[in-house]
Amino acid sequence: MNKAPFLINEHGEWYYKESKITRHSMIKLFSTILVRDKDNTFHLRTPVEDVLVEVIDVPYIITEMFMTNKNNLSYICFKTNVGNNLVLGKKNPLWLEKKQDSDELIPYVLVQKGLIAKISRSVYYQLVELLEVKEIKKILYNGLYSGKDFFTLDQPGSRNEYL
Repeated sequence: MNKAPFLINEHGEWYYKESKITRHSMIKLFSTILVRDKDNTFHLRTPVEDVLVEVIDVPYIITEMFMTNKNNLSYICFKTNVGNNLVLGKKNPLWLEKKQDSDELIPYVLVQKGLIAKISRSVYYQLVELLEVKEIKKILYNGLYSGKDFFTLDQPGSRNEYL
């Protein structure tokens, strides 16, 4: 198989043939046609073209977090490095994954089917300030509420259920 001409590194930076793409408008445009196939490969796909993309970890980074209120409930909202806005909830869940070769837990959010964002360190610190404790089946869990949904942040999960 040929080497993919596009690369998205672990920091969400895009490269074309080893040259960093610095025009944010280009990255944003490419992100609108990014798809993940069932074989876990990423592609920039249009009706007439299909280009392979190598993704080191995930294609997006959560760069901003803000709160919104609706019907007396608070919701956690995120913005990605390519401008996607999403609300933490069942459609866009949050989970932790164990970092390879360490016990560090990294938070991720589903952006859309098969496309995942890693939460930046600064946003992670904002989330930590919102931690609450909830008892589930007589066990206490640390986590976050967004609306009525509770996301535990005590134990690792897996992105496999969202691919």
